[in-house]
Amino acid sequence: MWKNDEYKITFKENSIHDYERIMLTSGDCSYLIPMVFMGENGNETAYYNCSGFASLDTYSIEKTEDALFVLEKVLLILGHVAEYLISPAKITLTASTVFYRQESGEIKIAYVPLPDEAVSLRRNLIRFIAQLKVDIKDGHSTYLDQAARLIHYGNYRINDIIGQIGLLKRELYLKTSASS
Repeated sequence: MWKNDEYKITFKENSIHDYERIMLTSGDCSYLIPMVFMGENGNETAYYNCSGFASLDTYSIEKTEDALFVLEKVLLILGHVAEYLISPAKITLTASTVFYRQESGEIKIAYVPLPDEAVSLRRNLIRFIAQLKVDIKDGHSTYLDQAARLIHYGNYRINDIIGQIGLLKRELYLKTSASS
């Protein structure tokens, strides 16, 4: 995906619907990294304008509080992109496709469509949470485990999951502030 300081991906032509392409290239959906498409030999290459942002895989998220912040922001984005006719379940969520602007704390996602057989928002979120847990050093990663269990076993809508993440953040804050 990253090559020569450029974020791009090549996929089969028609992997992205025309109405999605219009949304993704127009820049109207400010929650996603703006894209430009170029087709060649039955394939398409999407170039992303990541100016000012860095993918999460360039950071080391060591505090559960920060990981929950990122997860909450990603869920908020997923809730908003549906308003732009982009299916949240089709968006690849990894540390490579979620971008962060350190100066403002803003998060955006690079839209990379999942293959049809892999489309599952639940599985996608659980894998993303597992990636967020990798560098946690504060001893509170069980809160991320709880978030993954909520997503896996609960039948929650995105807004409900966001509310549950807020509760986990409060619980973590109370626990860490009581012990300091």
